[in-house]
Amino acid sequence: MKNKISIFIAIFIIALFGLFFYSDNSYKLALEAKFYYESKEYEKAINLSQKALDLDAYNKMAATTLNQSKAAIKFSSYIKNGKEYLDRIKKMSQNGVSKADNERIKMMCDVMIEDFESLKNSALLNDELKSEALKMKEAFAKLKNELF
Repeated sequence: MKNKISIFIAIFIIALFGLFFYSDNSYKLALEAKFYYESKEYEKAINLSQKALDLDAYNKMAATTLNQSKAAIKFSSYIKNGKEYLDRIKKMSQNGVSKADNERIKMMCDVMIEDFESLKNSALLNDELKSEALKMKEAFAKLKNELF
C-alpha cells in the first residue's frame, strides 16, 4: 500500500512540474528555443531565448540556450568562412599563384588559425560542430605548413 502511495505522489509531483512548465510562458519559450537549438536553427533559438529571459530573468534553461546558440553561431560562421576561403584558394591556384596570391593565402591561413583560438569551447556544444571547426583549422594549418 505504501508503495502505491509513493508512486502516486511521484506521478503527481511530475505532473505538477509539467503543468508549471506548460503554463509558464517563459519556460514554454525556453523549451521551444531548445528545440530550435537542437534543430540547428540558432538565430530562432537566440530570439526565443531572449524573449524567455525578458519574461523571467532567472530562467536558466533560456540563459543556457542563449549562450550555447551564440557559441554555435560563432562556430558555424567560422566553418562557413573557412569553406569560402578554401574555395577562393582553389580558384587562385587554378590560374597559377602569384606572389600577391601567395600572401593572400598566407593571410587567410593565419586568420583562420587565429580565429579558431578565439572560439570558446563548451561541453554543451554540439560535438559535430566542434569537430568540423577543428578539421577546418587543421586544414588551414596543414596548408600553411606545406606552402610556407
